[in-house]
Amino acid sequence: MLHPIILAGSVHPSSDRQAGEGPMHFERSPGIPSRFEQVVAHLTGEVFASPLVVATQDCGPLVEAQSNHARIILEPDTHKPAAALLSAVLSLRHEPDAIVVVAPASANLEDQKALDTALCQAIPAAQRGEVVMLGHRTGRAYPGFGVMEIADQPRDTAPVSVSRLLASGRQTTLSHLLQGNHQLWGLGIYIARVDVLIAAFKRHASRLFLPVKNALLRAAAAGRAIYLDNSSYQRVKCVSFERAVAQKLEHVSAIQMDTSWTELSDWDRDAVADREMSAWDTDLAQEQAGEHSHTAEMMSVYKSLANASEDDALMSRSSEHEWGRHETLAMGPGFTLQRLTVQPGAQVELSAGAGAAEHWIVVQGAALITLGGHVKLVWESQSARIPAGRTRMIENPGSATLHLVQLQISSLSAPSDHSMKLSVSPAGVA
Repeated sequence: MLHPIILAGSVHPSSDRQAGEGPMHFERSPGIPSRFEQVVAHLTGEVFASPLVVATQDCGPLVEAQSNHARIILEPDTHKPAAALLSAVLSLRHEPDAIVVVAPASANLEDQKALDTALCQAIPAAQRGEVVMLGHRTGRAYPGFGVMEIADQPRDTAPVSVSRLLASGRQTTLSHLLQGNHQLWGLGIYIARVDVLIAAFKRHASRLFLPVKNALLRAAAAGRAIYLDNSSYQRVKCVSFERAVAQKLEHVSAIQMDTSWTELSDWDRDAVADREMSAWDTDLAQEQAGEHSHTAEMMSVYKSLANASEDDALMSRSSEHEWGRHETLAMGPGFTLQRLTVQPGAQVELSAGAGAAEHWIVVQGAALITLGGHVKLVWESQSARIPAGRTRMIENPGSATLHLVQLQISSLSAPSDHSMKLSVSPAGVA
């Protein structure tokens, strides 16, 4: 039987986050489970024992709410990947021959068949005492989990020996790639025996082993959760498993998850995404292809900004609403800059005037934007462009406050209470 270990903590201290704000892998959207829930679902079945989740104490309520039967180990404050893994492995020390499957809560495990095939290939190697790491060859990098250099190109999903591991936090330069052979991006998923991992930590990370062992022995239990001892755990350094242990091991194997991947096959996947976005982009293309008869007058607009008085060039006004806060940061000839703060579960319906195209940027949180019959989820640091004259609804599906910046390419006044309709529902519920 396989024992899943899911690392679901936050690398940022709870003091650096707002109240009620959790890591992104716990964020849900209407009708869409969180990434953590997806990982738990993929590692659940007849061959799996109850998952063991390691998270920080502030994430404990989220773990309990999104997993029904998982056992939980809670770190005092900041997530320490290597120490978190060791605490989970030590809790299974009475089953030394048990095989664990370690995965981050942010892992992308959409292809269940590929995962099952990789695990079937990894189990015999793990039983022989090897540490098996799963990787990808795709152009999408996972620098947080290291780069595996392998001597031979993988065939199917058979394990291949890892000749060198570039740990997370180390920049992969061109010279590394030219001197090496084949590379796989690590996914942060490992398969190994319990006794093998414990021996590896004792030999290569002895400074971690004793404090973590003491933190587990002095831990307090409450319900499904075990609270690691704070005084012992504070002595532990925050370091990744790759840097602390994996890059020092002699018997490490790698399995390629995307065996059928080629550069040309990625084009087909992009084409599917393009088709899904075509309905959204059609309106933008029509607007961009329209007649722009006043393009040559833009220089005069820029000059007018320089000559405008302070009162005319910038204005700032704000208003409080049940759904959050609206603030006009700046207004000038041809543009309006606004900021919206939307509470968790709130919906704001906006109506733009004719000729007022908008650009929305999510500063913090995640926004669910509905434009007609199309729905788009915009994450932090992402943006969406709204065509002119369209009614749109903005919803905060997460558990943290949503912060957006809106740029209107017109001199529209700030939306009034008559142009905003509020509908509040619990976060994550449509």
